[in-house]
Amino acid sequence: MQEIHGHKVTIRHFIKEMLPLAIPVAMHEFLISAVNIADTIMVGQINETAIAAVNLANQIFFIFILMMVGVTSGCAIFVSQYWGDKDVKGVQRTLGFTLILTIIASTIFSMFSIAFAEQIVSFYTKDAAVISLGVDYLKINGYSFPLVALSFTYCVVLRSTHKPKLPLFTTTFALITNVFLNFVFIFGKFGFPRMGVEGAALATLISRTLEVALLFSVMRIKNSFLLAGIKDLFTLSQGFIKKFVATNYPVFLNEMGWVIGTSLFNKIYAGISTQAITSVCIADNIFNIFFVVFFGTSSATAILIGNKIGENKLSIAHDYAKIVHKIIPVISVVFAVLLAAGNKLFPIIYGVESETLEITSLVILVYAFILPFKTFNLHTVNGILRSGGDTKFALALDIGGIWFVGLPMALLARDVLHLPLIGVVIFLLSEEIIKTVIGFFRVRHGKWINRVIE
Repeated sequence: MQEIHGHKVTIRHFIKEMLPLAIPVAMHEFLISAVNIADTIMVGQINETAIAAVNLANQIFFIFILMMVGVTSGCAIFVSQYWGDKDVKGVQRTLGFTLILTIIASTIFSMFSIAFAEQIVSFYTKDAAVISLGVDYLKINGYSFPLVALSFTYCVVLRSTHKPKLPLFTTTFALITNVFLNFVFIFGKFGFPRMGVEGAALATLISRTLEVALLFSVMRIKNSFLLAGIKDLFTLSQGFIKKFVATNYPVFLNEMGWVIGTSLFNKIYAGISTQAITSVCIADNIFNIFFVVFFGTSSATAILIGNKIGENKLSIAHDYAKIVHKIIPVISVVFAVLLAAGNKLFPIIYGVESETLEITSLVILVYAFILPFKTFNLHTVNGILRSGGDTKFALALDIGGIWFVGLPMALLARDVLHLPLIGVVIFLLSEEIIKTVIGFFRVRHGKWINRVIE
């Protein structure tokens, strides 16, 4: 094992390695956020109730996606280290076991969402109109979960093996298709009936079906080693399964705890008013446009650090982490200033009432202030700690912030101090500042670096 300290790399060298991985992922996430905005705008043409309904119906999908992130993040830890170690069989084995987990989980989520759609939406709101529209949406969109599991798993493995362009290509195709079909089905164009929120759900289902078909077709044409035989994918030793589960279960618990906590945040907002949850939904969509670039850099960070640990170049992995902690705050402050500058301009495109517009602009200002802290924590947890196999500390840091700071503070603000929405948002997001301080010192000490493939 190499010493953690002693080898230095330059910021320029790191950025040169990071950009080819970060740009396709950032573009991928940007497109998703842009389409989410387009979806919200089109759904908003129905009414504000429809925006709230689709947002709350999608909470179960949000939980599902974060569960996918939990499972596939563990997959990415192993794949990036196996790839650094040039172990193709290890990559295939990891893919196979991850597919077993994600397909089973997505099928369960799909059946649950369709069978209990009304109960799911009713958990977040008592507004009968919102519940009715949300149920209509979820009963169609629920069928897409297994398709998402397939594309999500393969996209993570492709990125971790330095092939991020294919996921970008297939997702771009799917998102463009989704926007077009939204226009057709929501508003009843080209001879189709006007379907409203059901049309938005149908457009999503069709576009995800086409995305999976295109992904597998391209991999077949390119003769990708990821389309391996059953023996290569599913011959799993007890030792491998035990190691995978031991490394991954904290990540899974992390994502589940995070998404359930975040889902409860939305319940808190919806408990204030339908206008409040609509404002937060719009502000989230706008915030994500500025935040998604950092999904690219954090993903690239995780891959590069994982590769170096797989190569047993631990000092370089530690230097990479310290460089990330230097450059990300600088970049994120620039994005925060741009977000704050447009806080009144960006929400106008949604066509909501003036009072909702004013509340949304205030929420965006708070989001702009917290953006540098949030991006720092994203890179600390997802990009550095997890890639080094320090998944238990990442779990404690992330979940501790949400459940022991964010949620109690939000409830204090709403139910005890009786603050308006903007006060609740400020109290809730205070957890990001605390996590930043703790995460900085954990990375600096270097105790997070572990070779999980040994």
